[in-house]
Amino acid sequence: MEQREMNTNIEYEQLTLRANALREELHTEVERMLNDIIKFKVHVQKNLEDYEGFVVEEVEHELGGAEEEGDDTHTVDMS
Repeated sequence: MEQREMNTNIEYEQLTLRANALREELHTEVERMLNDIIKFKVHVQKNLEDYEGFVVEEVEHELGGAEEEGDDTHTVDMS
């Protein structure tokens, strides 16, 4: 009976150590995945900001070109 108790205690300690090692491994993997996700988010944000700047420049260019072409109005002095 004592032998069985000792074997059970040893098995429990081994399982506890393995659980702790697995927990640490999973924690490290989750941390790595979070870092990858954050890098991807920053990359997407930067590309969206760059694209937004491009769109603003294109709209300004289009509006600027349209104003130059369609500026047929004349100012009239009403005084």
